[in-house]
Amino acid sequence: MNKNKITAALQKKALGAAIAVAISSSAFADVTIFGIVDVGLNSDSGDNSTLRLDGGEGTAIELPSIWGIKGSEELGNGLTASFALESDLEASTGGTNRGGTTLSNNGARFWARQSNVSLSNDMGSLTLGRIYSPALLAIAGVDPRSFFESQSGLLQYALITQSSDATARAAVAGLTMDATGSTTNTNMHADVFLSNAIQVKFNPGPLNVGIAYGVGEVAGDEGANSNLHLGVTYAAEDLTVMANYVANKGNNATNDAIGENSKMAFGAKYMMGDIKLAGYYIQGEANGAAGTQAVENKGLALGATFMSGANEFDLSYYNTKNENTGVTDAETDDIVLAYRNNLSNRTTLYAKLCSSDRGANAPAGACIGTQGENNTYYGFGVFHKF
Repeated sequence: MNKNKITAALQKKALGAAIAVAISSSAFADVTIFGIVDVGLNSDSGDNSTLRLDGGEGTAIELPSIWGIKGSEELGNGLTASFALESDLEASTGGTNRGGTTLSNNGARFWARQSNVSLSNDMGSLTLGRIYSPALLAIAGVDPRSFFESQSGLLQYALITQSSDATARAAVAGLTMDATGSTTNTNMHADVFLSNAIQVKFNPGPLNVGIAYGVGEVAGDEGANSNLHLGVTYAAEDLTVMANYVANKGNNATNDAIGENSKMAFGAKYMMGDIKLAGYYIQGEANGAAGTQAVENKGLALGATFMSGANEFDLSYYNTKNENTGVTDAETDDIVLAYRNNLSNRTTLYAKLCSSDRGANAPAGACIGTQGENNTYYGFGVFHKF
């Protein structure tokens, strides 16, 4: 047999072995493709009113359009290995819905939402990779609107460290910001997603504690560009209480206080039969280019959800305020009305309306709005989970 034939034979055997390993591995692993497709029609009453069909991110949809792959394997002795890969999609156009290209945004990442591997048992888990922040997951449970993609506390939480007046904007000028305009840290996106994360979760009984550290990867300074995200939830019968804390270091190896920001919140949810009452308080701070505090914002959310059969009705109020010294016209008030009809466990029709009164120097709230204007947003749509 000549050399080429021997090489070809070895390649076939190697390929066959690889296929056998893949088949053997899949036979013992539980792998699932999952996702959400949400498309909604939206418009507003502002000076630049636009009729839009949103299918990924926007002011119309209730849920983000996503798809992903997840799987798990039982290792024995109560130990489970698992993985999660999750990406965005723009359902109204067929594209992706992350427009940025910098590392601090999600546009440069295919698995923009999750890409991680975990080990877990009955007491908790260890996760490595890109994750949903444990601080986000804690506060989402007490938001009156359950952190739906738009017109909810998700936007207030993400933007609470954003500069909104001329003095604060001047203080952060020259810094490389992420999509929220709030940080130079490249590990996180709006404190929703966290890259390079080492996360430990404990869940003994009704207590759930999640703590994640984002490795900064800055030469010469282990603290620069690092993150500490904490979420604590306690659920007892009809009452749930939570607290969270976020600290993101700047990515300047000389002075990691430049661009540093933090936020904290506490809140509660109470179920009275078919009525959910929920609310939280949140505050955020951010440093400017000099490494000193340039932004201080505070927020409040209160609301109720009424459930009747397949129908759900939300009534929520969000207040967001710029607390920087000497700043006037610095408050945003948002009122959200929403209705959902659950056609099945996976398909839902929805309609919503948001009235936003945003001051000229006020930070964005649940409805974002335009500074110095009163805006009303309205939309309807449908989402399907698979």
